[in-house]
Amino acid sequence: MAVKIRLKKMGSKKKPFFRFVAADVRSPRDGRFIEVLGYYNPMTEPPDIKLDDDKIFKWLDAGAEPTESVAQLLRRAGLLERWQLLKQGVKISELDAVIEERRTKQPSPLPPEEKRAAKKKEEAEVPPKDEEKKEEAEVPPKDEEKKEELDGTEAPPEKEKE
Repeated sequence: MAVKIRLKKMGSKKKPFFRFVAADVRSPRDGRFIEVLGYYNPMTEPPDIKLDDDKIFKWLDAGAEPTESVAQLLRRAGLLERWQLLKQGVKISELDAVIEERRTKQPSPLPPEEKRAAKKKEEAEVPPKDEEKKEEAEVPPKDEEKKEELDGTEAPPEKEKE
């Protein structure tokens, strides 16, 4: 039996919230499920994500595949990173220290305004392409010329010599 970790839609019209559930692949989105693993409320600011780590890890260990949206939410909550470290053999007592060490090594993300400014600066520093490169693009390679000749009605040059 193939199991997926997916979102089950709950709530009323225009006020959705979701439950993380472990469900059989064949059951419908809001249908039968095996176990509730947590919930996600996108209507709050910031969105509220509550997960039972032990249940999530149990199902991932059993071979359950998270859907794309669930994987994204698990990544945001930090559970997929923890899961990967546990699979690599990191002890639970050392887990937080390893995660903190990884995050200090990563460069801090730039705000969107600074990203745009840096991108414009990089584009300004790159010199325009040389005219030589344009000429190379205009002249087709010899192999392509041979293919064009073969496509035409004329016989290949090798047969004409005979």
